[in-house]
Amino acid sequence: MNRKDIFEKNLSALAERNPRLAGKVRDARGNGHGHLLEGKEGCPPNLLVEHDGARILFYDAEDPLRYSREYLEGLNVKYAPFVFFMGFGLGYHLEQFATRFSNEWGTKEIVIYEKEIELFRLALHVGDYGTVLRHPHIHFFVGDDPEDSHVLLSSDILIRDRYALRSIKVIPLPPSVSLHRSYYLKAARTIKKAAVTVMVNVGNDSFDSLVGLEHTFANIQHIFSNPGINSLYGKFKGKPGVLVAAGPSLKKNVHLLKGLEDRALIMSCDATLLPLMKKGIQPHLVTSLERSPEVLLHYAKIHDFKNTYAVTLPIQTPESVEAFTGRKFIAYRKYSYFDWFEKDKGSLVVGHSVANLAFKILMHLACDPIILIGQDLAYAREGDSHIGGVVGRNRDNIFEYESVELEGNDGRPVKSMKYWELFKLEYEEDIHSYDGTCVNATEGGAKIRGAKIMTFADAIGTYCRQSYNPQAILDETYHQFAIESDIQKEMDEILVKAVDTRETVERAIRDFETALKEARLVEEEVIRPSLEGAPCSDEGKERLLSIEKKWLTLGASLQGHKNLYAITAQTLQAYDLWLASELSFLKDIYTNSTFLSMARVRKMTDWFAVIGSLLVFTRNVLGDAAITLKRGTEAVQ
Repeated sequence: MNRKDIFEKNLSALAERNPRLAGKVRDARGNGHGHLLEGKEGCPPNLLVEHDGARILFYDAEDPLRYSREYLEGLNVKYAPFVFFMGFGLGYHLEQFATRFSNEWGTKEIVIYEKEIELFRLALHVGDYGTVLRHPHIHFFVGDDPEDSHVLLSSDILIRDRYALRSIKVIPLPPSVSLHRSYYLKAARTIKKAAVTVMVNVGNDSFDSLVGLEHTFANIQHIFSNPGINSLYGKFKGKPGVLVAAGPSLKKNVHLLKGLEDRALIMSCDATLLPLMKKGIQPHLVTSLERSPEVLLHYAKIHDFKNTYAVTLPIQTPESVEAFTGRKFIAYRKYSYFDWFEKDKGSLVVGHSVANLAFKILMHLACDPIILIGQDLAYAREGDSHIGGVVGRNRDNIFEYESVELEGNDGRPVKSMKYWELFKLEYEEDIHSYDGTCVNATEGGAKIRGAKIMTFADAIGTYCRQSYNPQAILDETYHQFAIESDIQKEMDEILVKAVDTRETVERAIRDFETALKEARLVEEEVIRPSLEGAPCSDEGKERLLSIEKKWLTLGASLQGHKNLYAITAQTLQAYDLWLASELSFLKDIYTNSTFLSMARVRKMTDWFAVIGSLLVFTRNVLGDAAITLKRGTEAVQ
């Protein structure tokens, strides 16, 4: 088969999996600095690249395949669930890896970054790569900005095994990196950011989850006394929504909100509400996400919320929920303990800023387009972090936090912070999954990929021409809930469920106490003597195995009981993720199966202790909730 036929065959295979990349490859033309050098008989071609006066040979001149194989062997990798190649060359490293190393290393996902589309095109003339090009777990990012890969990494590829993220392996092809060092460093940073996003979205603080559970039960009256945000789902289909955040650029166009109330659903972040009301602008909806005392201050100085509804998350502090004295729609974060209530109010998977939450709400309401204003995600050129009038933070110190530089909407760099960059990346994930048009009319700040940049005046003129009375839709939906609900009956049912679930948690606590005692005995009688030089007997190995079996049994018991799983999964998942990550990483350290088992059992012993303690807290929260519910019932009677 000649090289033209090989290329067409590869291109056809690539088009099945990635038609966009296939189109780019077909349209690309050689840049003249990459040349194929025919190899010795029985050996494939080599690649010579001329760059800045230098001549770079990609492979050993004798045998490129053997060179690639020996390079991979020399890395001495034991476990690599995620493998990232920095460069493709002529594909020999990937070919050798896929056929000789991937199974041994336990690889589940392979990602290839290649800066030059022309070199990639040249490689497709060399070998039959149909298998790797079609493979559902091999991903190519070629010729694009590495940051464009973040959404797919965090929302699709890395999420497939979040427990193995510590064992990511990055394999650089030295000639590729020497040619485009900054490109591949940017790719490595993108991988790291995506992994952090996955881990952060899972949650990393079990105590924080317990606080959310405690707040939820303290706010239980609000849950049953107000309609869910799901009662509004789809009711604004094809209608414009405006999301108003508190960035410093808001001062440029906030005045344009005046008179827009009938032509767009206006949703405010909590920090923006007071500055808007002071200007005589009343948004239809406002929401909060954080559980800090500052949230209370956003509402405390407002005495009449008029027609503004809050979208309230029960995980917030009871004080901040009470501070908003107007009407509410209830929304859940997608936490397992809301499944326990079996009272659907609408569960949202949201990022880490209140603006991310507001965007997701407008998505579920089916607004199209969603227009962003005040969403700077960066400092203003003058150093301001927020529009004037925001309680507590009109001007954060630009030097107080570690800053990062992001691409601005105007094409120039802007100063930002790492957690603002996280919000930006989460926005980009949400926009990727949004079927409508997102317009960034902030008129300043950081660029959000996937959003169409316009001035707010142009966005209003383009999308907000017709009146559709959003207020009437909100009022009618709220009124319908008031007619149909039976609050006391639902509260009585939850009281019975709380008492029953508390008894189930109590039984689980006893099981964990027993397992912890057994694991500590194994530590004392098997592991410690072995570490001091005594051989581990067959009986000792059996005892190690029995602890691993106990860990599996208790994990299954937590998942096997519907109410127990629902009330505990959110709290326990952060520690479960830590343990699974640790157990996965141990494969990188131990080759001796007995020592590996000992290391695993030590981690599991910690798990028995920590999960048992978290169950005790959960039991206490349920007990307090039962007391509160009983008092409420008695007061009514």
